[in-house]
Amino acid sequence: MKILSEKEKFSARLKLALSAMAMHNLKTSEIATKFNLRHPNEPVTQQAVHKWLNGLAIPSMDKIETLSEWLLVKPEWLRYGVGDETQKTMLDEVLLNMIVNLSEQQKSALITFISSFQIK
Repeated sequence: MKILSEKEKFSARLKLALSAMAMHNLKTSEIATKFNLRHPNEPVTQQAVHKWLNGLAIPSMDKIETLSEWLLVKPEWLRYGVGDETQKTMLDEVLLNMIVNLSEQQKSALITFISSFQIK
């Protein structure tokens, strides 16, 4: 079993936060542009965003602050993964965003599927 590096763990949390905000399909250039509109300091490149998303780099704290404000997560969670409750909330948010976009037929099928896991 592979042990994830801090950079890879950060990448996973960033992807989760992007998914929760329904932005997981954005290109790195789009993420960089949206980030730069919010960040008061030096802008980032799409290459920097690529490194963040692929576990090759962790942004500086000022950038993490901007990311956390934008993605509505705590900076401590985004950088270090502290606070399991936040992570559960993010997972719940991802699921809710996915479910909302399903058709009524798909929602019904999902209810049937999930019900099969419940202990009777």
